[in-house]
Amino acid sequence: MELRHLRYFVAVAEEGSFLRAASRLRVAQPALSKQMRDLEREVGVNLFERLPRGARVTPAGEHFLRNARNALESAARAVATARRTGSATELKLAHSELYVYTHVLVKLLAAFRQASPETPVRVARVDDVDQHAALREQRIDVAATFVGTWPVPGLEALQLVDCAATGVLLPATHPLAAQPRVRLQDLSDLTWLHPSQHSRPELYRVLRMALESRGLLAARHRGRRGDIGANVAIAAGDAWALANPAVAALYADMEGAIVHRPFVDAPIPLWFALVWSNDSPSPLVQTLVEVARRTGTFTARAN
Repeated sequence: MELRHLRYFVAVAEEGSFLRAASRLRVAQPALSKQMRDLEREVGVNLFERLPRGARVTPAGEHFLRNARNALESAARAVATARRTGSATELKLAHSELYVYTHVLVKLLAAFRQASPETPVRVARVDDVDQHAALREQRIDVAATFVGTWPVPGLEALQLVDCAATGVLLPATHPLAAQPRVRLQDLSDLTWLHPSQHSRPELYRVLRMALESRGLLAARHRGRRGDIGANVAIAAGDAWALANPAVAALYADMEGAIVHRPFVDAPIPLWFALVWSNDSPSPLVQTLVEVARRTGTFTARAN
């Protein structure tokens, strides 16, 4: 039995589906199914009940799941400890898609360079779905990302910007575009463009639940990566996307194709934040956090 088997098992158990787990792990579904059959054969019991649509852990699987998670956490701590060699010498910062908030991260890094000019900073693109594991294993020290729940489960965090969605981007030709404000539940005839459920599964889940609680069950939806494809889809009259005033400002000169309309429903919480592990964080992370707190540009709020 290898750690890979445990990671695969936990993913299937959490997703309730071999197909979704394979997408999350970025492996082929047949290969994942074979690995789980091999694991069950080695353990000697059935860990999953195969259903017509998905999979459910058996009672034995529930016990195995707790121990598997503990084993993975122990392995992650061991890797992190091995990678700590004395004091940190560089700050490893990750980010995913930044959209209109690139300038926030740029200003923060500039302020950090002034506060700690001798510290090298290594910046990497890491999708949200991979950030938690990268933080646990200390492949990165801190991530700048979007979060839809506060506090952030399992991590320390500092809010940089309140990005709450208060409106939508609509095709200018849609009947709702003629109204000054819209109701979210009236958007059911359009395709919802949302953060990718593959690269940002938690953010997608939070936003979907927020829409459902406001009366919109999006029967048609599609993940978006970047703004270009989304712009075309909205302008073509087929789709809509959540927005806030900062996002809406980018579309001020597109009134003939895309319009921004506030919605009457309660705002949907969303923040651009720094997140880091609470298990022996790098002292450089604390420096970055203090810089963010001191810098008036940011509406910083701690987890």
